[in-house]
Amino acid sequence: MPDDFSFTEADIADGPKTEVAQGLINRLSRIYSEGVPFAAPISIFRTDEVDLVRCVLQMLQGFSSSLFYWDHSEQSFRAKNGIYVTHLSQTSLFVILNQFMYGATCLQLVEVFVSKVETSSMRLPPPTLKAFANSVCSWLKRLRSVALKEEMKMSSSDTRTSPTLLGLANALSSLCSGAEYLLQVVRGAIPDLYFEPETCVPAGEMAVHILDHLYKKLNEVCLVQGGEEEAYQMLLYLFVGSLLPYIERLDFWLYDGMLDDPFEEVIRTREYFSCFAIHC
Repeated sequence: MPDDFSFTEADIADGPKTEVAQGLINRLSRIYSEGVPFAAPISIFRTDEVDLVRCVLQMLQGFSSSLFYWDHSEQSFRAKNGIYVTHLSQTSLFVILNQFMYGATCLQLVEVFVSKVETSSMRLPPPTLKAFANSVCSWLKRLRSVALKEEMKMSSSDTRTSPTLLGLANALSSLCSGAEYLLQVVRGAIPDLYFEPETCVPAGEMAVHILDHLYKKLNEVCLVQGGEEEAYQMLLYLFVGSLLPYIERLDFWLYDGMLDDPFEEVIRTREYFSCFAIHC
């Protein structure tokens, strides 16, 4: 046999044993790690926590990433398979991630609502609805800017400490709760049937419904929380923003003597405020 193909008994003994041992370790790791909360996963499947934090922040800004994606059929953000970190069990990890995915889903659904109002080909949005959608869009950007600032902070060269998932959960708790509350307000202010093609809701009734809903929410938050919480600031911003068309038309009427109200919102809104004044 030529020298190129020569081998010793040690080569015969060591080679196959090494391959068998590595294969056995991998198999045992897969068998005993599956379903065990605190079992360490195989190292090649572990997720870098810095990348995980960055993907969470991108998701909160409305973007899909290598670890999270928007499920159009379920209308929610989902996590891709194979996310592991060394210091958290799968149960603990997804308790934290579910909080972020739910908050990001709420923000994305709010964006879907704004898009429906702006791009609806069925009808021209009345002024109050459009003003409400614009105010919601501005507050949505404000919430997402919090995540953007956190991502920019990560990219800053001055940052010496690595961000952690637990630290992010603590820093963005108000963002997630604000996202949930914003979606609740939007769904309460705009009935789902408005976007159905067969339904025709008069602009005046829509304006009264939006303003009435926001005013009642303002009263609830003000009485319970003393007007010092983020929820109160958000509701006040949406309420004042939704009143702008009404104020502009009144201003034009008082100073120019003309009432431009093609959607007949001013009359219905005036009736609403008259009833409110009598009730008070």
